[in-house]
Order: sequence, then structure tokens, then C-alpha cells
Amino acid sequence: YYTRTIMIYLISRDTQYSPNSEARDEAIFKAVALALTLQGEPLAAIDENRLPSAFTGADLVLSMARSRSAQTTLAEAEAAGLTIWNSPSALLRNSRADLDGWFNEAGFGAPFLHNVADPEAIARSLGFPLWIKRSDSTAKTAGDVRFIADEAQLRSTLADFAAAGIEDFIVSAHLEGDLVKFYGVEGTPFFSHTYPTRENGFSKFGLEQHNGAPAEYSFSVSALKTTADAAARHFDMPIYGGDAIIRPDGRFFLIDFNDWPSFGSCTQAAAEAISARALHFLRRRA
Repeated sequence: YYTRTIMIYLISRDTQYSPNSEARDEAIFKAVALALTLQGEPLAAIDENRLPSAFTGADLVLSMARSRSAQTTLAEAEAAGLTIWNSPSALLRNSRADLDGWFNEAGFGAPFLHNVADPEAIARSLGFPLWIKRSDSTAKTAGDVRFIADEAQLRSTLADFAAAGIEDFIVSAHLEGDLVKFYGVEGTPFFSHTYPTRENGFSKFGLEQHNGAPAEYSFSVSALKTTADAAARHFDMPIYGGDAIIRPDGRFFLIDFNDWPSFGSCTQAAAEAISARALHFLRRRA
């Protein structure tokens, strides 16, 4: 039991970091704000482009911010002792290559190469088809993540990346199997998964089609949650989403892990979980 009033800051995401998901990101932001407000705690909702010079009285900051400038400002506040979810310092420090490296070390990742620009070496190591993804930031356009069917596409994409000044990228093997999108809040029971290639499934850039309609292979959802929660703890990203490939034998491989997704298929449940996680943390600390 506690009596001290707590103060939470909630930071929204600039729409340029919500490609084809502006309404969905706005929906989860508003749902979290409402869930916290209904608990009767003071809440300051602010835009990532209008961060205050000081987070006066803040006990916790919940941030959807994606710009480097906002994350740098938040990282300074974090270094001074403020608790921020997801950790801006961790987001600045860890690239897609770091995520994929951890997945591989844990035994749940796809084979990949980091910053290898030799098409013959890539083809020898990974074969076709494969994926090229920029590693230094989240994808803002469809061109930042590309499915590569053959060597001609590989050479063309490597040239495009070089021309665009994208020097930090990964090349990953394409894994056949069911594509599953998952959403979670570490430290809570909440975990949801969907098959985005089902009819009427949501797709940000349309890339999920390369895995085709799901066969819905049997797999352990609890094991996937356990693995995803472990990644969330390792990368200081308690509010997360990601993609996994389910093989016919039920094994799963994590191919993407995202900071605070839009939770479009489970907005209300996710908002309640985020609110519960935040208030449990603050009330334990009070």
C-alpha cells in the first residue's frame, strides 16, 4: 500500500517513424494514456519533438520516441537516474545486428552476415532467397527491408544501399515456415500472436507475403513468450513486438524484435498490460 502520488510521462512517436501505422501507433498511445488516467495517477502526455528541458517530478517515463535526438535527450535523463521504458540508451546502443547476434547465440536466430558487400560471398554463405535490412535504425520505407530472390537483385540492392549511404546493414537467410507476429510486455502475463499472412492480415510494407499462407504448425506459445521476454530483459525493452518463423517441427526462430510496436491486433489488452507493469513497478518502489 502506498500514499505518495506518482508522476508518469508518456511520450508519443513522430509520424515519420510510423510508416503506414500512424493511426495504430496513435491508438496504443491513447489507450495507454487512458488506462493510466483511469488509475488516478498524474500523467503528462508529450510529443517526442517537444521534450521538456527537465522531467519535473517524474517517477517513470514511458517512451515511444524513435528520433535519435529525442533518444539522446532521454538517454541523458536516464543516465541521471530517471527510469525510462523502453531504455533510450539501449535503443541507441543496439542495432539490428546486435539483436540478430543475440538470437543466434541463444539458438533462435537465422544465419546472417553483417556489413558484407561482396555478392559472391553472400551467395556462398546464405544462398537464395535472402533478406537485406538496414541495421542502424528502424525501417521507415519499404526500401529499408528487401526480399532478394537472386544474384541480380542482390547486386542491385547493394548498389542502392551504397548510393543511399547505408553502410550498416545485415543480410539474412530466408527461413521457410509460418510467419508469426508477436506482442508482449515483459513482467506481465500478456502475450499475443497473430498470422499476418492470413486473409485481411495487416502488413506495413507487404513483405510478409513471401512466407505465404500459414500452415499453422503447432508450437509452444509459452516457450516463445519465455524467449521473447528474455530478449526484452537483455535489451532493456520491456514493451516489445517481433516476428518469428515457425518450422513444421514446431521449432521457432526470431527474425525481428521491435521497440514498442503498434499492438494493432491487441491494443486494449496491451495498454492494460503496460499500465499494470508501470504501476506495479512504481508501487513496489514507493
